[in-house]
Amino acid sequence: MRNKKLDWEKIICWFVFTTLAVSVVYVVVMIITAPAELSPNETDIRTKSDYVLMLLQCVVGIFALLLPGLIEHKLNLVVPSRMMILYAIFLYCAIYLGEVRDFYYVIPHWDNILHATSGGMLCALGFSFIVLLNRTDRVP
Repeated sequence: MRNKKLDWEKIICWFVFTTLAVSVVYVVVMIITAPAELSPNETDIRTKSDYVLMLLQCVVGIFALLLPGLIEHKLNLVVPSRMMILYAIFLYCAIYLGEVRDFYYVIPHWDNILHATSGGMLCALGFSFIVLLNRTDRVP
């Protein structure tokens, strides 16, 4: 029996993709059933416009999840596996947990946590880009 190593990048990306795709279906159903406007005494119910925004975020999130693969294919750049895993987890936390599951409203400082994480990821991406440039041959 061969010892197969799990490809965590694919597992996590497929999980995030599936979660966002199921969220798109859920949000479309909620757009149909949600009220257009709230009465003055209702504050915790989402309206159609809230779900339209959520749908837009989920669709853009799916595109953003597929974007590194497109960049790898078109430009022949390799996105490091750890970077892709962090990126997928960040998208999951920002879009699914933050918006669909209401973490922005339930967990204090959720937005600050995500902003700090995105800053760290951009820093790591910048350093990865510098390393990539240092490894390439210079054109005379």
